[in-house]
This record gives sequence, structure tokens and C-alpha cells, in this order.
Amino acid sequence: TQKPSEKDELSRVTGFVPENGKEQLMFEVPLNDTGSAGLGISLKGNKSRETGEDLGIFIKSIIHGGAAYKDGRLRVNDQMVGVNGESLMGRSNHVAMETLRRSMSQEGNVRGTIQLVVLRALKVYLLNVLTLHTLYSLVYCMCNSAGRNDRRKMISS
Repeated sequence: TQKPSEKDELSRVTGFVPENGKEQLMFEVPLNDTGSAGLGISLKGNKSRETGEDLGIFIKSIIHGGAAYKDGRLRVNDQMVGVNGESLMGRSNHVAMETLRRSMSQEGNVRGTIQLVVLRALKVYLLNVLTLHTLYSLVYCMCNSAGRNDRRKMISS
């Protein structure tokens, strides 16, 4: 089989498609009015404990006052997989960080925005869905129970 090109890989990651328990999101983050804070994210590179292979770069923290903080859509632990149309997939953590820095200093300043593609774990959303389902079930049971009690009162009267 033929290995996909970086362009094919990036087009694959820019959709909203769950993959390996993660959703893929693309954001255009405005960089204007952030002063010296810039994008305002701190990144960490993860490596495999078994092989030492780079596993990608992730948002470690979001700095108050930076563009990412003001935009509000990026989250701690989002994996950075693309920047301004350039894939970070399959690159070493060092090269991925340099690509992000270069995009911020060149294109970001010209366009006033930076395009970021991230992978985000779905477990938070699944937990929220399960919580809502449980809450709905609880309310439904309470309503049915209240309805039965009202009917019993009407029958006994």
C-alpha cells in the first residue's frame, strides 16, 4: 500500500471524525490584541515508554491573556496535529514544535489568525452524555412516580 502524503493526511485530520476515541477539530484562532502573550499555550511532547518514539505534542497549559485563552476553544491535553495547513503527524516532537513556532512568526503575523488542527479525547463528552442520560432517567422515574401517587390519591378519594 502507498503511504499517504502529508497533504492527504492533513485533509483527513481536518474533518470532525472520531478516530481512536478522539475527535478532530480545526480552529482559526485570532491573534490580534493579544499583546506579547501571543498564542499563549505551553506544549509538552509525549514519548512511548516502550519504544521512546515521539507520540506528538500536546497542550500542557493555556496562558491567561493569550489568544488561545481569549478564543476559549483549545483545551489542555489537546494534541496538535496541524498548523496553517501543515501536518504535524509523523514528525518528531522537535520538528513539530519548530513548525508551530515558524507558523506563528511568519504566517500568523501576516494573517492575524493561526489555523490549528487538534485531536481531543472523547471520554469527556461520553461522560457528559452518560451523565445527561442518567439525569434524564432519574427525572423520568421521579415524574412517573409522582404521577402514580397522584392517581392513587384520585382513586382513594
